[in-house]
Amino acid sequence: MTTGKILIPAILLLMSGCNSTAAESANTSIGDEEIAVFTSSDKNLEKTYRWAKKTALGYAHDNGDPVGAWYEAALPQREAFCMRDVSHQTVGAHILGLAKHNKNMMRKFASNISESRDYCSYWEINRYDKPAPADYASDSEFWYNLNANFDVMQACLRMYEWTADRDYISDKDFTDFYDISAGPYLDRWQLRPESIMDRPRYMNQAPDFNESNNFHSCRGLASYVENFRGLTVGVDLLAALHGGFKAYSRIEALNGNSARSAEASAMADAYREIIDTRWWDAAENRYNTFWTTERKFYRGEGVPFILWFDATDKPERKQACVADILTREWNVENMSAFPKLFYDLGYNEEAYRFLTTLPATNRSEYPEVSYGLVEGIVCGAMGLNPSFSSKSVSSLSRIDSNFCEIKNVPLFDGFISLRHDGMKSSCMKNDTGTDLEWKASFQGEHQYLYCGADRLEASVTTDVKGNKLSYVTVTLPAKSEKAISVVKD
Repeated sequence: MTTGKILIPAILLLMSGCNSTAAESANTSIGDEEIAVFTSSDKNLEKTYRWAKKTALGYAHDNGDPVGAWYEAALPQREAFCMRDVSHQTVGAHILGLAKHNKNMMRKFASNISESRDYCSYWEINRYDKPAPADYASDSEFWYNLNANFDVMQACLRMYEWTADRDYISDKDFTDFYDISAGPYLDRWQLRPESIMDRPRYMNQAPDFNESNNFHSCRGLASYVENFRGLTVGVDLLAALHGGFKAYSRIEALNGNSARSAEASAMADAYREIIDTRWWDAAENRYNTFWTTERKFYRGEGVPFILWFDATDKPERKQACVADILTREWNVENMSAFPKLFYDLGYNEEAYRFLTTLPATNRSEYPEVSYGLVEGIVCGAMGLNPSFSSKSVSSLSRIDSNFCEIKNVPLFDGFISLRHDGMKSSCMKNDTGTDLEWKASFQGEHQYLYCGADRLEASVTTDVKGNKLSYVTVTLPAKSEKAISVVKD
């Protein structure tokens, strides 16, 4: 990664007890080393973050490779990035200042969708701007997991919410990819709700199809699980379709296409309905994960993706998914997402355990681990999540230590910083050009929260695990900072 400085204008700051001076100098210089700096009185958490940041940035490249700015998102030493891994690494990468890398790689996937590949893109692209030979021989012989298009779609919407870059929702490379994935791609691979459960194992076969040739038999895998014989649909594929169409609906709405947005939303609901009515095993209180050529359900991997794509709206079934996950061992590709997922659902102890043990786990050098840990700490443990489309940002301290702080997280046209003092007080600094609505949440049930001398009536909600959360929403103007606490200063 090249080293440089980002200049942002300095302004008078509106203070409410964040221990900062009232004014800054004429310009504030932000070097690469100052982006996304995390400190905490919890030294295990701080150690994890420092390892994750250093490791993740070690995989980033912006030194003139033919493919452009990129980071490794595949098996180490392959010098490549694949659709699934990039989709799961984008938020962590953005936090670390790799917005240019994210956009370049996502555009590569989007622009390479092709009818000659039955509307697949390149599953994996290398630093030479070529499809990685490990996964591609020709347009009729290559490896591809059908979930990928919808994972990319969801990730691109997330990047719009973090960057405010309208290219993600309106540039032709991207919109063509979304439109094709939501149309011809479904038909070519028999993925529509009414027919997906009847699809055959192999489709769009080469004239010389050979089941023992992976570039034939894995050209259109109906799951991210690649080693289950006879699989025709994975629950993770259905979940990806739900998440992809949910994102597509939002993108169409942001572009003013209300009718198409409604159609996409109905499709998302249809996939969710299939999961909740046909794949749920009430007797075992868990989801099945594989549907096969025998027209039977089997169990294996896939449950984490129900949570990743938010593919059920039933809290008790999300609880069941967590319980299911915690009864078995997982590879690092799955575990990389657990800190963020578990924190979001209210399983703080379990999330923390994965956060602090993953760096020493077997295969922790897999790039997805370090990027997932960055997201797990900033967006999970600290609860920092923005939305440019609603001009809002949320926070929630899930760490009961003296303090944790993240400074200079890239957001929109500037940066945002957040400090939690245990679960009692939060301070956010908005160094962007956008006025934000800050939803500040705290663990527990509180009648009031306090912003400086102002007493604010709190609303109370419940997370998936059943923990009570209290929150208020306040305006956080551009170039200002505020503090909110559970007790009056």
